[in-house]
Amino acid sequence: MSTNSMTISAEHTESWLDAYQGQALPGEHLEWLQTQRSEALKHFENVGLPGIRDEQWRYTNLRALKSNAYALSAPSTHSSDSLEKLSRNSHPTLVFLNGFFRKDLSSLNGIGQDFTFCSLAEALTNEATNLEAVLETYFGKSLPKEQHGFTALNTAYNQDGYVLILPKGCVVEDTLEICFLHDAQTDNNSINSSISHSRNVIVAAANSRCTIVERHLALDQSVYLSNTVTEIHAEQNAHVDHYKILKGSDEAFHMGGVFIEQATGSNVKNHNVALGGLVNRNDIYCNLNGRGAHIEMNGLVLGKNRQHVDNHTEVNHAVPDCTSDEFYKTILDDQSRSVFRGRIIVAQDAQNTNADQQNNNLLLSKHAEADCKPQLEIYADDVKCSHGATVGQLDSKSLFYLRSRGIDSESARALLTFAFANEVIERVNITSVREELTQTIAGQLLSGLEELL
Repeated sequence: MSTNSMTISAEHTESWLDAYQGQALPGEHLEWLQTQRSEALKHFENVGLPGIRDEQWRYTNLRALKSNAYALSAPSTHSSDSLEKLSRNSHPTLVFLNGFFRKDLSSLNGIGQDFTFCSLAEALTNEATNLEAVLETYFGKSLPKEQHGFTALNTAYNQDGYVLILPKGCVVEDTLEICFLHDAQTDNNSINSSISHSRNVIVAAANSRCTIVERHLALDQSVYLSNTVTEIHAEQNAHVDHYKILKGSDEAFHMGGVFIEQATGSNVKNHNVALGGLVNRNDIYCNLNGRGAHIEMNGLVLGKNRQHVDNHTEVNHAVPDCTSDEFYKTILDDQSRSVFRGRIIVAQDAQNTNADQQNNNLLLSKHAEADCKPQLEIYADDVKCSHGATVGQLDSKSLFYLRSRGIDSESARALLTFAFANEVIERVNITSVREELTQTIAGQLLSGLEELL
């Protein structure tokens, strides 16, 4: 395995621009895509990477990220027993290693001709896929006008990712899985911190339905930067369940965005789970553009050591009769830290809006810190909107009650912590994912709990 010898100093904007000079990117023959990339590049030149002087990044210090030098990731033929196991997944699965599609590790058993599920690079370069017109219509259309530097970099330098296109009335019964894997890349017997820009596009046409599990996993404890953007376009009466699960290296950085556009009667559920990584940032934006549209956002953060997780959500109720339900919970131990900024906007004409937002934070250590900033901007008068945020420790009365029933202190704390997280886990509709989250809490973070469940 080898990487490009050019390295990027994240501290300097010029370093990013120089590193990608002459790099081949998929879809360079497409004028509309080149226009988007050129505009994004100009935007990045103007704004650079965000810092604590930017209001939406004031609680997130990127000093550790910017102090590293990164090498451009490259396609790899590396394999291992753990990688081979992924290819035997019972669900249709696309596997990406360090940002590039690995067909040999992917499994598309049971996939018919009624919908498209492939890598972005294939969709942009293989004319047989007939996806150019669809991608031109939807690619980049969900991104906010005011983009920060990481999103602009993703548009300018996206290498690969996945594409899911559902035609009208298509119902996918099986769960579709995507695994973004990361490991150390070597160049001349040295280990480099790699960077990848993955771009994903989901288009669910009218009356279609699907469930997607998007995993971001580390194969070792290497340093890397994963910059990922997922666009979801849900047309009339479409139903999309989207899961994003982060289990990064303890030294990894993940900058992610999920941008959602919803039409009349559409229903989208977004589940955002952060279980690892040194610094994670997730922007989840949704525009409710058609009457009767509904968005459900669920989030769970398990922080330990010096982990930092920053979740920014925004729901824009642009038309009447739409609903949104946002439920985020955070558990922080050691010296970990979380940031939550939840913004709900109700436009002047968006009457009969029903929006709820809850953010609850549990601190298991006196050194852990949770910062939360719920926001409501309401310009209509016939609405039902609420938001709430709590930061606290385990309830002493509940601990005393369990201790009085013969349960030791450690197990009592474990049970109460699990009960706190379980309210989010219960919203997961996929049995295997629900069991995975339960085992992670019981086995990795809360010793002693597994004997009691």
